[in-house]
Amino acid sequence: MATTPQDAAMVVLMRDQPGAGTKPEILLVKRRSESGFETGAYSFPGGALEPIDCLPVSLALSPGVTAAEAALRMPDAESPSRALGCWIVALRHTFAEADFLLARSGDGTLWEPSENDLRTLVWQRRAWQKGDTNFPNMMHELERWLATDLLVYFAHGFTPEAPPPRFSTRCFLTRVPFRVSPLPETSLAIEQLWLTAEEARQQHVNGELQLTAITAKILQLLEPFPTAEGAMSHHQRLPSVESL
Repeated sequence: MATTPQDAAMVVLMRDQPGAGTKPEILLVKRRSESGFETGAYSFPGGALEPIDCLPVSLALSPGVTAAEAALRMPDAESPSRALGCWIVALRHTFAEADFLLARSGDGTLWEPSENDLRTLVWQRRAWQKGDTNFPNMMHELERWLATDLLVYFAHGFTPEAPPPRFSTRCFLTRVPFRVSPLPETSLAIEQLWLTAEEARQQHVNGELQLTAITAKILQLLEPFPTAEGAMSHHQRLPSVESL
């Protein structure tokens, strides 16, 4: 009997390296075994869509992308709220696994956390992990809004039917400045690697790096681009997303 795939989202974080002729690096993470979403092999930050991601309290965190705009880009989504929920869960897991909180301040500027802000975020994430708060409440307490406008929806794929659970995975692309520092600790991911697409694929071929099937396909798509901005601009212009 075929398993109905769960909606999920993942984010490819790219950063341009300083120096001429260098290819952009891509963040790969290995999740803790209890996280339940494609554990074991290296992949991109991501996770399953949860009901809270589609509630008004979460959708209100996205002033840069509306539910109607998300549905236009994702016409096969069940509803506009579930479409925008994919943007929400993508950034929620970028914070949970990659240690980056891509957010904007009230004036619309991209938030660059100070050292004191980073300490507050560590405390907030611990409270979230213990169940003392949830992600939208945490964001509202911080008075920050998710920078959903920085995400380019560029690919859609399905994980294998076995072993379960199976996911219908929406893939987003974004660029982080090389100077940006993540939080001083990692939660759901036990390892993080910054590699170029070519380096990661070569290590995978050599048996040195285990990748999920979707991850390997995405790396192949991104390998030709000399800059992160070039990859984003190319996929933003495409009328439809890549099928993985």
